[in-house]
Amino acid sequence: MVRFAKIGDNKYVLDVKGFVCPYPVIYTRKALSQINAGDVLEVITDNPPSCENVPKAVEADGHEVLGVENIDRGVWRIVIRKRR
Repeated sequence: MVRFAKIGDNKYVLDVKGFVCPYPVIYTRKALSQINAGDVLEVITDNPPSCENVPKAVEADGHEVLGVENIDRGVWRIVIRKRR
């Protein structure tokens, strides 16, 4: 199940664990469309290809990738700032 929630001022989390590409990219783009420019979205994934595919897709859309980090065994966080 996809979980999208506000976790602070101008900060959101999107949990797409259990989904394989292209779904993490699709859900990330949908979440970015629901937040404001300047807001930060943390995408949590357990799908290694998403660590490359999500950043490429959102950068192509004009957003800024602040980082990709391993936060647990087989789980990564992709941090994105919405640009427009």
